[in-house]
Amino acid sequence: MAFSTSQRWANAKTEQVKDEQNAASGEAMGATDNKSADGADAEGLQAQLKDKDAKIKELTEQILYGKADYQNLQRRSQEEKSQAGDYAVTKLAKDLTSSIDILALALRSVPEELRTAPKDLDPKEPRRVIADLYSGVELTSKSMLDMLRTHGITQFDPTGEKFDPKLHEALYQAPVPGKESGTVLECSKLGYKIKDRLLRAAEVGIVQ
Repeated sequence: MAFSTSQRWANAKTEQVKDEQNAASGEAMGATDNKSADGADAEGLQAQLKDKDAKIKELTEQILYGKADYQNLQRRSQEEKSQAGDYAVTKLAKDLTSSIDILALALRSVPEELRTAPKDLDPKEPRRVIADLYSGVELTSKSMLDMLRTHGITQFDPTGEKFDPKLHEALYQAPVPGKESGTVLECSKLGYKIKDRLLRAAEVGIVQ
């Protein structure tokens, strides 16, 4: 009977030890699982942070590109608006240059000695009439040129310069001793520019 009681006590003790061992093993496994879960959470958080950093970088680049495109669009719009304003008067300017050519022809037709007259000369005298007419035509021509200049349109006379097919229209070629070949000998019609753009080519004769 005493043996049986001792044996039962020993068995109970063994079971207790096993239970304690199982409990310890379970705690160890739980700790391991928690540690694994914590590691997985940390890795997931790092991955999310990397994704967010990449997204922020992508969005920042898109914003910068969009800003650059907008600035370029503003610049192009401003340039187009400016050019439209600059060249809106092109047709009218060409018509005016033709009128200025006619006035220049009229001025050249008056002999040098008749372009002025003594102030005490009778206003009805032909010489005084011609001088006054010449002065009026000259003032009209200058006024028209001044008006063109306010719109960025200027005359140019290439006489003596090297012939440039982009700016000059050759009417003839002639050999001229003492003159460099390929230079403009004379200008029959002055050229015109509207700012940096050619409005009308100068009509010229070239040294052969």
